Amino acid sequence: AYVRGLKARGGVVRTATPARSIKRNGPVWRVDDVATDLVVDAAGAWADAVAARAGVPGIGLQPYRRTIAIARVPDRARLRGAMVCEVDEQFYYKVEGGDLLLSLAEETPVEPGDARPDELDVALALERVEEATGLGLRSIRTSWAGLRSFVPDRRPVVGTWPDHPGFAFVAGQGGSGIETAPALSAFAAAVLTGSPLPADVPVDPDDLAPGRG
Repeated sequence: AYVRGLKARGGVVRTATPARSIKRNGPVWRVDDVATDLVVDAAGAWADAVAARAGVPGIGLQPYRRTIAIARVPDRARLRGAMVCEVDEQFYYKVEGGDLLLSLAEETPVEPGDARPDELDVALALERVEEATGLGLRSIRTSWAGLRSFVPDRRPVVGTWPDHPGFAFVAGQGGSGIETAPALSAFAAAVLTGSPLPADVPVDPDDLAPGRG
């Protein structure tokens, strides 16, 4: 829906097109062959790397790896629908079809890159969830990993550095990117274009600006 809306407004989506050159010339930024007065760095775990390519200070973003797996459940009749998070965040699990999705809820600092599941984390998550549930979990159907990126205060970053107008960050959503995207996007659009802030996003722009106190 978002892509359709963008295209309906004349936007263009370029895939497999790395930004090799990002340079500022007065009020205009040039990203390869595109000239614009506003660059939005929404590159996730790579946001600081993109900023460095543009000669802009980073925001102190740290990616963390989290591994998730799907475990086979021998007796599916015993499954219940609730999601369960261990009180000290040592693991969580929830029903996924007839199987069980589980994770250690770990945050392992890593460099930006294609995250790979850690076999030890998968095994430990399986052990902890089996100990808690007694479901007879013994094998994994599949596993994957993703990156959750935070700045030190663990709040998103929206805005520009004062000395680098026209280069804006929208980054640092941690593990809540999908859930927060509609509200944060509306908020960011207002902040970056100088439009009125959305009434249903009661956030002070200074609280999410780069370099906030």
